[in-house]
Amino acid sequence: MIVPPANDQILGEGAPKVQAIALAMTEGRYCLTDVATNRGATRRDLLRGAGVAAAMLPAAAIAAPVAGFGDDFAITGTYIDAAYCHPQPRKAIEAARAYIDQRFANPQSVGPRANPRNLAVGRFAGLTNVAPADIAVVPSTMVGENMLCAALGIGRDAGVVTDIMHYDGSLAVYGELAARGTPVEVVPMRPEGIDLVHYRDAISPRTKLIAISLVSSTTGQMHDLAALCEIAHAKGVLVYADIVQAAGAVPIDLSASGVDFACCGTYKWLMGEYGVAFLYIRPDRLERLKRTQVGWRQLKNFESHVLPLDTPGPAIGPYELRDGAVGLFEVATPAWQALAIAAASIEQLAKVGPEAIMRWRAPQIAQLRDALKGRGFSPLAPADCPGPIASFAVADAAKRFREPLARAGITVSLRDHWLRVSPSVYNSAEDITRLTGVLTAY
Repeated sequence: MIVPPANDQILGEGAPKVQAIALAMTEGRYCLTDVATNRGATRRDLLRGAGVAAAMLPAAAIAAPVAGFGDDFAITGTYIDAAYCHPQPRKAIEAARAYIDQRFANPQSVGPRANPRNLAVGRFAGLTNVAPADIAVVPSTMVGENMLCAALGIGRDAGVVTDIMHYDGSLAVYGELAARGTPVEVVPMRPEGIDLVHYRDAISPRTKLIAISLVSSTTGQMHDLAALCEIAHAKGVLVYADIVQAAGAVPIDLSASGVDFACCGTYKWLMGEYGVAFLYIRPDRLERLKRTQVGWRQLKNFESHVLPLDTPGPAIGPYELRDGAVGLFEVATPAWQALAIAAASIEQLAKVGPEAIMRWRAPQIAQLRDALKGRGFSPLAPADCPGPIASFAVADAAKRFREPLARAGITVSLRDHWLRVSPSVYNSAEDITRLTGVLTAY
């Protein structure tokens, strides 16, 4: 008996770090230096470096809610913490309810041959300008990065360069690899800030991968991805970008950037749910990867010899595995409901466009920085960074502000000496005024 293809739809954060970074940043300093011209990177440069073809964004405040969202969110209190977890718009909630209702009425209504996987992947691919066939669905950004390291054979003879602004969990991954003998270089913050020369100088003959967060969840700094890829590729080194704090918040063109690999969960700026991430593999890099896990999602066909009427044959197979990103990285049943939510949220997000969201957000971050200037709050990214995060090093942040903010019904991210504010489409100038009123009173 020949079993048909398994899935018809497959085709196709820490205080020491903050203190170190605070020493390296000053008000208004650019975060990257153009290697060719040795000049400070402008906002346009940063956008281009992410693979973006976008006009300069005006700093003037927008008077009306972001078109396409309106009153789509029902949030309790003043929530300015989308970088932690973005609230879901009504259309995403409706998609979740529709999925539950469908499963309740017909348990087999969603499965290998009827599911929202392709729809969600296609919409993410459109948002980031890549082919859907080059995206695999994995459980999370961190799982994707771990799987990629294994597929690349990262080890004693295949090292990694990363930086202090990469995600804390990712730094722990490379810390463990280093403990097992992998050459790992962590580019530190320096008095002049991190520029691309530091990455070039950190590459050794054993370096195989540079791994970064496109937008740092700690500082909000945004890398020049295209320029970094150019430097890495000139030395035969590949580049991985964690884009979970970027996709949906800023325009991204992964193809134009030249990045080799990227991964993004959906529960932050894509306004989706936990349990699903999109792993992008540049197609001409597939031959450098090996399959390290196998599961039913990768099966193209499987010949059974188990049942009494099956054709006699070996106990296992024969079988055939899919190739491409899916064949290498999709292993088992994904979170169908999270994919349904992502399909809905990304559709709405794409119609509005990250550029419009940036225009809405920029004056709020500028307002925040202006209100806190000279009050002991040290910005961890320059004023020109176009990303969605405004982080500050501030003494005793958690001790001073946690209870007052809770009493005021305001949610931001706090650690011992660190404050992170991340406004989105549902926030306003009034929210920032409310926040700064508390922060400047304690």
